[in-house]
Amino acid sequence: MDLNATKLFIAVVQAGSFSAASERTAIPISTLVRKVNELERALGVQLLERSKKGVRPTYKGQQFFEQSRPGLELLEEATKTVRSAHKLAGKLRISVPPDFTIWWELLHAFQQRYPDIKVFCHSGERVVDLFEDGIDVALRLGELHTEDVIAKPVMNVEAWFVATPELAERFGHPQTLAALATCPIASWEGLNSGSFEWVSGGEKVKFEPFFSSNNTQGLRHYALSGAGVSLLFDFLVKPDVESGKLVRLLPSYPTHSMPLHLVYVRHKHPSAITLAYLEFCAEWVSQYKIG
Repeated sequence: MDLNATKLFIAVVQAGSFSAASERTAIPISTLVRKVNELERALGVQLLERSKKGVRPTYKGQQFFEQSRPGLELLEEATKTVRSAHKLAGKLRISVPPDFTIWWELLHAFQQRYPDIKVFCHSGERVVDLFEDGIDVALRLGELHTEDVIAKPVMNVEAWFVATPELAERFGHPQTLAALATCPIASWEGLNSGSFEWVSGGEKVKFEPFFSSNNTQGLRHYALSGAGVSLLFDFLVKPDVESGKLVRLLPSYPTHSMPLHLVYVRHKHPSAITLAYLEFCAEWVSQYKIG
């Protein structure tokens, strides 16, 4: 059986049409059609249903797609490993939440260790589709509610209430959430957010910010300028707290903690580059101290 034809069939299924697959692979549509037809004749079954809207696998085609893809990926990975002679080279496509500044430091260190690995990093609020967007590994903050991915716990990220020493002094160093809510507040807000509420332990307090944004660096700027109190990730403001530019408010209160995971698609065998990245992240984070 022609392994190249199988590879092209997989590309067509993933793209959803011959034209889209042609754009992704830079292979002429006529070649893709011919190779898939040859594969169908060799197997003696119809693999694709063709229509004006594109293509979709038949029942047999879906079976062949699901069972052949992991094997081809393993074969390609084995070929790359042998050819590289223990030297990892290629491209890594990752996704990182916006304003996640500690990860830029990690990525720089990763590429210093593996200078022949090129990295593409998508950063934005939209949660990427690992399969459709071709992302090898995504960094996800918060609880995961899907079984389609394998999630590797990285660490827990805490949120701190911070303000300048002058603002904290002016408002009498608030000792409760209710007292904190009387301060000017710069808060995170997404497009579909509506109400503002802090929850800590059994205490809930609603508040009204004078400024809100989905950009945490902007909120940090407001805090550093002395304009207001902000609730920000510890890794963003730890240097400011250590230098005395900011102080923590309510440090004894239970902190808001969110888990951080590295995730990749369950049905795809991770490449040597992906595994190297996962191992490097675990090593780097184990040495990185927040509190």
